[in-house]
This record gives sequence, C-alpha cells and structure tokens, in this order.
Amino acid sequence: MESVDITPQSIASSGRKRTVGNVIAAFALLMIILTLFSNTLLNFTLPQVTVEKPAAGFLSHEVSGTGTVEVAEIADMNLDTRLTVDQVLVKVGDIVAAGQTLVTFKTEEARDTLLDEEARFEQKKLSIGKLQDNLIEAKKSGNELQSRSLERELASAALDMQIQERKIKQLRERLAQGAKLVSTVAGKVVELNASAGLVPPSGKAIARVTDLSKGYQFKTTIDSSKVKYVNVGDEVEIIVSSLNNARVKGKLIEVDDPVTGSAAGSAASGDRKQLVVELTDGRLKGGETGELFVSKRMAQSRFLVSNAAVREDENGKYVYVLKEKKGPLGNEFYAVRAAVTIGDADDGKASVESGVSPIDQIIVSGSKPIRDGDRVMMAQ
Repeated sequence: MESVDITPQSIASSGRKRTVGNVIAAFALLMIILTLFSNTLLNFTLPQVTVEKPAAGFLSHEVSGTGTVEVAEIADMNLDTRLTVDQVLVKVGDIVAAGQTLVTFKTEEARDTLLDEEARFEQKKLSIGKLQDNLIEAKKSGNELQSRSLERELASAALDMQIQERKIKQLRERLAQGAKLVSTVAGKVVELNASAGLVPPSGKAIARVTDLSKGYQFKTTIDSSKVKYVNVGDEVEIIVSSLNNARVKGKLIEVDDPVTGSAAGSAASGDRKQLVVELTDGRLKGGETGELFVSKRMAQSRFLVSNAAVREDENGKYVYVLKEKKGPLGNEFYAVRAAVTIGDADDGKASVESGVSPIDQIIVSGSKPIRDGDRVMMAQ
C-alpha cells in the first residue's frame, strides 16, 4: 500500500497553489467586469444617432404668399371742357351704376364759352376768306413766293378751323347732357377730384371708378427661386380670411418683377417676383386679405433622404452612412462619410442622384457632433 505525504510542507504548498489560483481567477473576473463596465460607460458617451434608408418618392414644392384682392381695372372719368363744379353727388366708397351722374357743372360758363368759341370760329372763317382773296391777287400778279406762303397760311387756318369745330361740338354735347359727369361703368368710387364751386384740377381724372365687369385680381410676391414651380395659366387657390377662410379659385395671369418705389427697393426686387392671379368670385368686394397657395408634385425620384441628413463642406455635399464592424464585445457602429450628388429638393426631402444605395442606413441626426470615422450608437 502506497503512503501519502501529509507533511506540513506539502499541506502549505497545496494551500499556496489554491490561493494563487483564486487570485488569478479573481483578477480575470475583475478584468472582465472592468472591461464590460468601461464599454458600458463608453457607450453612454457615444453620440446617439437616428438613421433612415433612401427610398423612392415624390418631391412636392409649395409656393405661398400674402396679398390683397383688388379690382382688375379702374376707369377714369373726365370732361374735356374746363367747367366749374356745381354739385358732387357721390363720395369715395359709394357703389354706382353705369350711367349714374357723379358730378354736375355750372352751365352758364359753358354757354358763355360756347358763344366765345363760335365767335372765334366766325373770325377764322373771315380770316380764311381774306387769305383766299390775297392768294388770288398773288397768282394774278405772278408772285409765286407769295402764293406759296399764302397757301401754307390757308392750310394752317383750315386745321385751326377743324380744331375749333371740335371744341364747339364738345361744348354743345356737354350742354346737351346738362354738363354732368356720368359713370361709364358699374363699380365703386375710389377717387374724387371735384369740389363744388371749383374747377377740377388738370392732369387728374375727375373721378375714378372700379370696373366690376372686369373681375378681381390678387397680387403677391414670392422668392425668385420659387418661380420655376409656377407658370402663367396655372390654376391656383387664394385663402380669404374674411370669407371664413374660403378657398377662392383663380388663374395665374402674370409673373413679373414687383413694382417698387425706390432705388433700394428696385435692387431688392431681383430676389422677388410678383404673381398676379385673376379671380371671378361673386363673394369678393375688393380689399380682402388673402394667401396664395400652390402645391406642385414633381416626377418620382429613386432615392429621397431628409434634408437634415445632407451636409456640406469645402469638398462638396455628403452624408454619413452607418457602418457596422465586429468588435471584441459585439458589433460596433461607425459614421462613414459618403460624397453625394443632390438633385432637386423641397422643404423636407432631397433627391440623391449618386453616392448611396437603397440598403445604406443614412444618419439623419445625432445627439453630438460627429466626424468621419467616429464610433456612434443607434438611438433607441
């Protein structure tokens, strides 16, 4: 039978081995715990990112602008003769009918003027008769130079007679009408330049009346970059707040530079374009505030990504693609720069022409700024 060494030295040696083994095991466990803990801490400090995949879709461009509904045309009312105003029968803001009298004038002066113009006409007739007699004498005497001069004077006098005849005709017509200004259209009086007892100022219409038969217009300005999404003839909608936000349909009839009143305004107008919309809605009266809204859907794009995902630096436009790598403690994610070519874009999406594939995961946003090659975490 074999004997077992159970001396104190062997017992001590065995205890030391167990102690060393326990220490090594504890150290290894501690390292694993520290590694896991440090990896967890690292994960908490990594930028958390949201991603999306490029997808086919449609871009939609919206064009909007605020403005005021106006009458499409305003008719100027005037008289050719200078008469003193007797009565002003309307005021600014009144609705008038076609044929309605707006202003009456004193006819006494008109009659006196007519008599004066008729007298001048008779004087010109006598003057022409005298010129004709002189021309006959000049031709008899063979004075060709004088004859040509008299012929020119006769031609000029004949033109004066025609002018005088027109003045007399106009005066007679005014007197026949009772010397009154009549509206030629149905609409609203928007301007009056007449006061009782005074002659209306020259260079201005005595009255201006909106022509309701011409309908209404809506004018607004938009950014020049949006003009390519609208065309003359497009059907558009105007939201009118005073009509309980009713959508009034109209047609775009003009795209032009806006009218400005200063040099600074003219310089700034290059960034803006004026849209004029024709409206024919019976509920409109003019002066309403409205908002134009146009939405135009573009052709389908192969790859659309959020505008927030597209970045740009001195080398051009790019996106960050999420790449996955195997690490010692599992899969790790990294942000990798990918140069892209961007086509059209609307307010939310951009069309990527090249640089990405449909399986790529594109980083849209991050909790912290990121750079090419940075390790990141997927947001939960």
